[in-house]
Amino acid sequence: MKPKPRRVVNAATHPDHTMSRTPSPEPSFETSRPDLANPAWRGPALALWLLGAAITALACRPNPASGAEVQAPPPASTPAPQQPPQGTATPGGDKASPAPGALPPGVDAKDLDPDERRVLGEILDEQFDPCGKPRSFRASLVAKDCPGAPRLAELCVKALQKGRSKREVVAVLLREIERLNSVVSFDLAESPGVGDPSAKVTVVVFSDFECPYCRKSADPMRALQKKHGYRLFFKYYPLKETHPNAEPAARAAFAAHKQGRFWEMHDLLFANQTKLEWKDLAGYARKLGLDPARFKADADSEAARKRVDADIAEGDQVGIDGTPTVYVNGRRCDEIDNLEQAVLEASKEAAKEAGR
Repeated sequence: MKPKPRRVVNAATHPDHTMSRTPSPEPSFETSRPDLANPAWRGPALALWLLGAAITALACRPNPASGAEVQAPPPASTPAPQQPPQGTATPGGDKASPAPGALPPGVDAKDLDPDERRVLGEILDEQFDPCGKPRSFRASLVAKDCPGAPRLAELCVKALQKGRSKREVVAVLLREIERLNSVVSFDLAESPGVGDPSAKVTVVVFSDFECPYCRKSADPMRALQKKHGYRLFFKYYPLKETHPNAEPAARAAFAAHKQGRFWEMHDLLFANQTKLEWKDLAGYARKLGLDPARFKADADSEAARKRVDADIAEGDQVGIDGTPTVYVNGRRCDEIDNLEQAVLEASKEAAKEAGR
């Protein structure tokens, strides 16, 4: 079958990818306006847009009203996409799926309790075919002609095992389908990076030095980079509303980068996350043997402010609403726990492309 077209977005130029950094009461999904004439917007992508919210990983988010970090509230309820009545034929000629009690062959739900199995069956019946055909998710699994369907079903099973509600599982499913069909690009010319420049996999992380979730993810991300050899790039995304020292810390990292010591400063800033006053930053520069006068001049420079602001604008354009936010070969990876799998999938895809 022909591959489904991907929506490729250039974060630096796409006019529709704009989003204010002022938080809204509900998490929003604003990557694009739906174009019903475009096949890429039919089926799951349109359903995701209608959902308007998705389950988000642990992340730091701005909350100017209270000055505290918050996690986004659960997404608003949205009616599931309508499917043909069970037992009737779809426009594509496929029979509608059977009752939700029996799961399709190949769906391993042995670790789910009866209620979770029932919810899984309902999801398979109510959601569209991930490959965009006019049929249910269940029908795509039965037909075995949608390559990504089994893995997406496994994703639903794992989400149910974690105790997530039906609404949350649907949001995870739709967000993953959108991730697989959306690719963004970033300007990495001035971003600090580590790894083999010829690596086939590029990981970009938008991060805040005062965000505890960023600190917790930094070491695992570097460990995976060493294990798999991908190219890792860092983007400054300080949440100024809740983290007053994040922006000065970002400029300090910029200044260290100018002297070739970004990653050493990166590690020191996260290791000393509660000590990011200027006297602390200057002390870290001395510890790294940086030229103190040059370090101060670079940290206070207009170039540093422009670099940080440019990264923030780039993140806003693709709808980043918290930190850390990670992209693997242009596709968003919402949970650090899924990063290694995303890297392996990107490696396989790159190898397949190279073999064509």
